[in-house]
Amino acid sequence: MEEKLLKYCKYGLWGLMGIIVVILAICAFKGEASADLQMYMTYALVILLVLAILFSPIYGAIVNPGNLKKIGIAVGIFAVIALIAYLISPGATLSQEYLESMGVTAKAEAVCDFLMMFVYIMLGGTIAAVIYSAVAKLFN
Repeated sequence: MEEKLLKYCKYGLWGLMGIIVVILAICAFKGEASADLQMYMTYALVILLVLAILFSPIYGAIVNPGNLKKIGIAVGIFAVIALIAYLISPGATLSQEYLESMGVTAKAEAVCDFLMMFVYIMLGGTIAAVIYSAVAKLFN
C-alpha cells in the first residue's frame, strides 16, 4: 500500500510542478495582467498544502497506529506553546491614533503580537534543541 501511495504522490507532484511551470510561463508573458491568475494559483497551492497537512497524520496513523501517542504529545506541546505565547503577548501597545493612521485595528495588532511571540518561542526552542543535540553528541 505504501509503495502505491508513494508512486501516486510522485506522479501527482510531477504533474503539479508541470502545471505550476505552465502557469508561471503564462504569467511571465502577461505581466501585470496576470495578477488574478497568480492569486488563484496561490489559493490552490494553499488548499493543497492544507490537505497535505491534514492527510499526512491520518496516513501515518493508518500505517503505524503506535505513533498516535507521539502525535498527540506533539499537538499538546504545540497547543501549550500557543497558549503561553497568547498569555505573554502584550496585546495593543500602540496608540489608537497611530493604528488608525496605519489602517490597522487593535485586534489585528494583538494577533500580530501573539504570532510574533509564538515564533520567538518556537525559534528559541529550536535553537535550544540544536544546542542540546550538539552537546549530547559530544558526550556520546
